[in-house]
Amino acid sequence: SLNCTLDYIYLSISSIPDSVIEVSDTEIKKRYNDTKDDTYTTKDIRKTEYVLFKPQPATNIKIGSVYLYKDTLDNVSKEDKTLQEAILFADEAEYSSFSEAVSMFGIEKVDTLDIHETFESNSGIPFQMGVLRPAVRFAFDNSIGSISDPITAQNGIAVFHSLSEKSGSYKPLDDVKESIRRTLIRENKKDYAKSLLSPALNNEDNWEALAGEDPILEYSMDETGKIGGSFSGIGRSNELTGTLLAMEADEISGIIETFNAVL
Repeated sequence: SLNCTLDYIYLSISSIPDSVIEVSDTEIKKRYNDTKDDTYTTKDIRKTEYVLFKPQPATNIKIGSVYLYKDTLDNVSKEDKTLQEAILFADEAEYSSFSEAVSMFGIEKVDTLDIHETFESNSGIPFQMGVLRPAVRFAFDNSIGSISDPITAQNGIAVFHSLSEKSGSYKPLDDVKESIRRTLIRENKKDYAKSLLSPALNNEDNWEALAGEDPILEYSMDETGKIGGSFSGIGRSNELTGTLLAMEADEISGIIETFNAVL
């Protein structure tokens, strides 16, 4: 990589007080409306409850201090028994109701999920259950109140009961208002910084004096580093790298942004 030596006048975004930046409710509402389709949509949801049947741990026999594990057939029989129990539960839930089946089978734990069709966050299904696309398809392809067939998960065999649905919409403005405000404050700080730096574009011989007149302006001289690298106080950015690659010696750039500064 090429090295370069720079003089630059800059200000850090964090040095600009929030109090000097105004963000109106009108600006916030406009940004919300402009970006809500990409940023603030909510997913179609199917609320389901489920019970999980787990095989009993493998048994073993102890002779003295030695454990003799029973063969694989024991595990297979336990898995078959668990599947049969799940099938009987699903049949009873269809015949009577999910809640009555839970009571009849003495099940102590029933969990509720908000399932969606995307792969984000494993579609709303606990990660320890694994990727359960059959459960997702059950939730979205069947009517509310339906009982699923037993579905094999990584941690057992599950039976699902579809409870309700909620169509995708938009997050309410009130829920995201402060997040939008913070984003706009940061953007407006960059605009504010550019206005403070504008005089430096036509006064390159007096940058040190300009920095001395305003406590948030800073001046660095003879900073040497690699083009594409990070520079003291301003960090790095693609815009900065591209500008430096295109510049000639003793040339003055326009105003440039990095993540944490404007120069």
